[in-house]
Amino acid sequence: MKSRVKIVMEINSICLSCKVKYKSVFKVLLYRFTPASESAISESTNYKNQGISMSAQIKVGDIVKTTIHTVAFGGDGVGRIDNMVVFVPFTIDGDVVDVKIREVKKNYLRGKIKSISSLSSKRVEPKCPYFSKCGGCQYQHISYENQLQMKQRQIAESFERIGKIASPPLKEIIPSPRIFNYRGKAEYHLDLSDMKHPRTGFMDIEGGTLVDIERCEIVDESVNRAYRQFRKDLVSGKNAFQGDRCNFWSESGGNKRYENEGDSIEFKSIMRTVKGKELRVPSDGFFQANTSLVDSLVEQVIKMSDLTSSDVVVDCYCGSGLFSLFLSPRVRQVYGIEMDGEAVHCARFNFQNYHLSNTEVFGGRVEELLEKDYIRGKNVDVVLLDPPRIGCTKEVLDRIIEVKPNRVIYVSCNPATQARDIRYLNDRGFSLLELQPIDMFPQTKHIEVIASLSRVLRSNSLKPLHNVPF
Repeated sequence: MKSRVKIVMEINSICLSCKVKYKSVFKVLLYRFTPASESAISESTNYKNQGISMSAQIKVGDIVKTTIHTVAFGGDGVGRIDNMVVFVPFTIDGDVVDVKIREVKKNYLRGKIKSISSLSSKRVEPKCPYFSKCGGCQYQHISYENQLQMKQRQIAESFERIGKIASPPLKEIIPSPRIFNYRGKAEYHLDLSDMKHPRTGFMDIEGGTLVDIERCEIVDESVNRAYRQFRKDLVSGKNAFQGDRCNFWSESGGNKRYENEGDSIEFKSIMRTVKGKELRVPSDGFFQANTSLVDSLVEQVIKMSDLTSSDVVVDCYCGSGLFSLFLSPRVRQVYGIEMDGEAVHCARFNFQNYHLSNTEVFGGRVEELLEKDYIRGKNVDVVLLDPPRIGCTKEVLDRIIEVKPNRVIYVSCNPATQARDIRYLNDRGFSLLELQPIDMFPQTKHIEVIASLSRVLRSNSLKPLHNVPF
């Protein structure tokens, strides 16, 4: 397992698809090897128990040959060396590679490509010259068709192994209309210690070194243009920017920057257009990344919520009100919960802008606000969850169980933590009905999944409770 220092560096590295920075090291450790890698290590341990050699002679710096037979959740290719698992980034099943060993652990090895002696038929030429150095993308070397198949398999494995759900109700993944230039926002890291030669870009795959880049292939071209001008102005001295990070948002597809003229908002915000409606979002805040799929994401949430005009909905982690804005006209009441104060301000603005008198947003922690009388005292029909990548805490899930909604809709960009949380709910009175993957993040290891659950009325027996680690 990596040292705590190295994990923290990795956590703080650029992750173009993340909603927040990780705050809990142990939660990262929990999902470091899931689910294909967990399976591979388990099989490796079985070989050891059978007395088969685990290649004790292998040491750091050795060059060994292996055939990659799968790609683990997280992006590393998985091979074997004398029955010992080896994880190799930027490979794909079918590759035959010479691997330089970087780590030797009790049950597995880690290495990097030294050379490829036989290319997989699933390989393509990466579009980005920084690929395999920059930490933003993991799958540019894999054809998009195979990226989708791989993600579909990884979701199924997550719910089978972590969620303990045999044959999960997984629908076919919805592909992205654009597989490059789809991101509407990017956060760039800056090193301005030498203003004659400023360095700007993303963190490397280890998370400890800044990769100086001129353009990014997965962001909208309007972001690339703004970023290119920003770099020029830094070098020329026209830009006196100070700080170690800078956000850029796209301006295409009806999206535009908002200057906050004539209102009382004291922070910068931008406008995003979704299904013909404009939403105000904090410029330093979160919004769904893929501008070509956000409409489809909203449509799927509406469809899977199975709403009626008498429903009461609680939208947890509601952000600036994206889902609430479109659920509100279809139901009796929507309560939004969001901890970020700027997002709460934007959500209230958005609801007022569209005269949504049946929609309120409360600022605070989800687990605390779900205990308040103005929510617990209601007959809640639907709870919508869209947490950060680390998923929900046990306290949040317990509060949801106490609220007793008829349906839960869970939107996640991390099927491992989503499967863990759904396992907890599944053991305590809910049943998983459907999983709908949407590829919001082409070329990366990330995948969005919408899950729908219903509350089951039980009379005699409950399912045995699993010990779910949080």
